[in-house]
Amino acid sequence: MARKIKVILFAFVAAIAFGGYAIFNTTPVHAEGQAAIHLQVSPTKQKISLTPGSKYTGTFKVHNAGAAPFSYTVSATPYSVTSDNYDPDYNNATTYSQMANWITFDKKTEKGTLQPGEIVDVEYRVDVPEDVPAGGQYAALMAQTEAGNDENATIGVVHRVGMILYAAVPGETHISGEIIKNTVNSFYFDPPITVSGLVKNTGNVEQTATITTNIWPLFQKETVFSNADKPVTIDVIPETSRFNSISWDGAPSLGIFYVEQTIEFAGETSSVKKLVLICPLWLLFVIFALLFFTIFWLVSRSRDRKREMREARGGVKEKSDKKD
Repeated sequence: MARKIKVILFAFVAAIAFGGYAIFNTTPVHAEGQAAIHLQVSPTKQKISLTPGSKYTGTFKVHNAGAAPFSYTVSATPYSVTSDNYDPDYNNATTYSQMANWITFDKKTEKGTLQPGEIVDVEYRVDVPEDVPAGGQYAALMAQTEAGNDENATIGVVHRVGMILYAAVPGETHISGEIIKNTVNSFYFDPPITVSGLVKNTGNVEQTATITTNIWPLFQKETVFSNADKPVTIDVIPETSRFNSISWDGAPSLGIFYVEQTIEFAGETSSVKKLVLICPLWLLFVIFALLFFTIFWLVSRSRDRKREMREARGGVKEKSDKKD
């Protein structure tokens, strides 16, 4: 019996040691330095309205935010996506990306050289065809540096960034969609607490999903995380599905919380509220080790008592036989 207890105690200490190693054995992360070539475009997206047969003129900014001068050019490309994570596709044209063919740029600003800190306003024009289909149209207005700008690079490097242009064309448009998933997990080994959602646009114009997340401790009413004042909004272009996740990076390593996520999209509302537990893996090892040790001890103790009772009854019987 004593040997069994020693073995269990050894396993219990090993579990605690493993948990401590998991906590304190971390690898430092080093930040990378700023590149000499740093191209920026602003804003990152624009929403406009187009009328068949009309012309639209707009501007966006190209900014040299780096430490070295560079030459740039601008161009228009189709814009679509290839997955629920909204990986951009600037090459394959779709029904909803014809607008790239209608865009031209002012010759004075479509290319040039920018010194560090310099910003240029690039003017673009959209010549809308008479027979343009109703619904959404999407393009990317791209700015890129010319190869060879970065003197420190060992190969020719091209930096490329862009602004997404969302356009709506009046006519036979319809708005429809669905909330496919609204996910709040009940258990986490480690922070952060992350919630997610998936929405699908089945209409022919882009739609915006609004996502609100609130988190508060089990025995409190005040939230420790909330974006109610500024909900997350995501644009979803026609005939695509879009995944989104929201994380509470300030979550502790151990705790019990209520987590609620509400998604509004295409006239629908989905709300999910769950009790969520955060418990480190090492602590689970410790808890299971304690439970195992306690159960084993109780079972062993019960067996010892039963054996002692049998031995006691046997001793009484033996004395009775001797008297007879």
